[in-house]
Amino acid sequence: MTNTSSEPVSALALELRSRTSRITDRQLLADWQGDTDAQPSGEAIASSGAHDQLAPGESVLLTVQVAAEELGYSEEPYYWGTRRLALTVTAEEEPLATLRTFVVWRPLDADDAISQSVLLPLAATDASAVATSPEEFDASVESGRLASMHELAGHPGVDWWLDPALLDPPMMPVETAGEDGTTPTEGEGTPPATVIEYAPEPRAAEIAGILEDAADGRTVLSMPYARSDTVSLRAAGSEQLIDAVRDHGDQAWDAAGIEPRAPAMQVDGPTVDADTLEEVLAAGGTAAIVPSSSLRRDPASTVTPSSVGVYSSTRQEGAELALLAPDPVLSSEFSLLTGDSDTEQVQQRLLAETATIASEYVTAPRHLLISPSIDAVLDPAAAGSALDALEEAPWIVGGDTGSLLDAADEQRWTSDPRSDGDELYALGSVSAEEIHPSGPSEDGRWTQLSSAEDPQLLAPESLGELQEAWTQVDTLAAAMEDDAPLDASRREILAGTSIRWRGEPEIPAARAQDASELASELRDRIQVVPASGYNVISDAVSVPITISNGLDTPITVQIEVTADKPLVQVGEPAMVKVPARGQIDAAVDVEAIANGSVTLTTVVTTTDGQPLTAPVHVPLTVNPSWENWTTLVLVIAMGLLVVVGVARARRTGAATRAPGFAGPEDPEELARSGRSTPDRTPAPEPPEEDRS
Repeated sequence: MTNTSSEPVSALALELRSRTSRITDRQLLADWQGDTDAQPSGEAIASSGAHDQLAPGESVLLTVQVAAEELGYSEEPYYWGTRRLALTVTAEEEPLATLRTFVVWRPLDADDAISQSVLLPLAATDASAVATSPEEFDASVESGRLASMHELAGHPGVDWWLDPALLDPPMMPVETAGEDGTTPTEGEGTPPATVIEYAPEPRAAEIAGILEDAADGRTVLSMPYARSDTVSLRAAGSEQLIDAVRDHGDQAWDAAGIEPRAPAMQVDGPTVDADTLEEVLAAGGTAAIVPSSSLRRDPASTVTPSSVGVYSSTRQEGAELALLAPDPVLSSEFSLLTGDSDTEQVQQRLLAETATIASEYVTAPRHLLISPSIDAVLDPAAAGSALDALEEAPWIVGGDTGSLLDAADEQRWTSDPRSDGDELYALGSVSAEEIHPSGPSEDGRWTQLSSAEDPQLLAPESLGELQEAWTQVDTLAAAMEDDAPLDASRREILAGTSIRWRGEPEIPAARAQDASELASELRDRIQVVPASGYNVISDAVSVPITISNGLDTPITVQIEVTADKPLVQVGEPAMVKVPARGQIDAAVDVEAIANGSVTLTTVVTTTDGQPLTAPVHVPLTVNPSWENWTTLVLVIAMGLLVVVGVARARRTGAATRAPGFAGPEDPEELARSGRSTPDRTPAPEPPEEDRS
């Protein structure tokens, strides 16, 4: 008791009242709990001791106890079930407030029970926040949705409806030092160049690891990747994004080693009709999660069937859709376990609801499914306490959601609630005429609506922009040796297709623009650096072109060169590999055909011809005859030199041969210069005897 008034209150006491009749109509539970009248009815069974005075703003714990036999409940086993309790705080014997709740009375000989499973939706609020809003992601991991999911996912009493994006941590940039792994301290020189590497985001990778370890032994259903609205994608004709969602999901499941039981899509109660189920089938779903109130012939009937049925398509011959039909009241109550509500009151309501269902006049086995809202941020302590209470309740037998899907696959059920066999009493085969939109009324009762609401599919224009952005990213990825730098863009695009953005067309449009801008920024790091102009004076030449790569990964590209006039013939595109943050000089063969001026256009493309850069235009002057004229001029010039030399020799008489002479050579000149010259030293006089 807390005194929220401005005056002290005196002689406080807590009184207990109860009604002996059990509740057999679930609507009475809502009516009883919703009564806020402070004045109780009937005599008090027990009362606490009085508390003298409570000042404004102060609180006090009041406790009342009563022996079970004083409650007046029947001890017959078949009369077990939910009873109503009223707890009234009085001041000087005047009622101040009354809390209306429940107790389950179950004699030891009672043996009625019902199977139950809890299907917990596991998905981030925004699958791209890990890459685009790190602060928001960290807050979610610390104390938000992801923190709650982290603690509840491992509980043994829950199955999963899981977004595979949680198993796929995006690759994010990590700055490291140079090759030696060190960074000099200040004053020791220039630090090494920063190297950008990519690794899975650490906290996202931790969540993925926890889920992988906890997946064994439970039923796992698959959401579309990043909660993608595949129905809207199909309606918009966005086939490329549909393929991307499917491929990313398959890769995430394979990498995690988890095989989901079925791809499942949820349909909100107010939008349910046969058309929406047909769209789920057409979009690739094999199971739909639909409130049972939309599939029951009479949602207010006193017998609750198992949460499973099958819809046979009227458009696709032979196609069938398994219908998982969570109880909408129990699911809504479980969704209140957020920490902002009265946890004990919600828990008692859950126990009362399940006990009322289990005590219905049914002998056939039944399996009840609870699935809280995907938008609820459950408090782990409150939700965990409720799960423990449900597991300990003697009228509840723990089951798994997979058994419902098995019954749907085999169509193994009965329509007789008094059957003594092993077949589930279930919704069975549901025709198009038996499907109705449903929702909660003002008094909390789930009723069928007269017409289905517009599901407000994602705007085709926004999806078209997202698909165009995806094409840009895909084109860039085709050239990259490692496309990890594109993970953030890809995640943002796929998250932009989330069903969460129905009715908010500005969100997907903004995501498309952001992803497109990032892809353009990355693509702009690939540049063509041609010379300012070329002159071709021969029949063939190799035109030099420089390709610059500012990305953190090598790229393999083609250089495509075209001419605006048929004056030259350009060779085949050159395929080159450009290192990360580097450049290369390539050459393209150009063959001259005729004289003139042309413009060469250079584009860098992927290996399959998708353009990566804007066209770069360079002028080219073609004069292939210059080379032949130059050769001719040189030949003529050499010939003229020969003629001039001959003429000059004739004019100077150089053609007259000098008379020869015979005589000894000059040995000194021959030794010094190697030339043979006559020895001009006078010959010695012969002896006198020889003269005669």
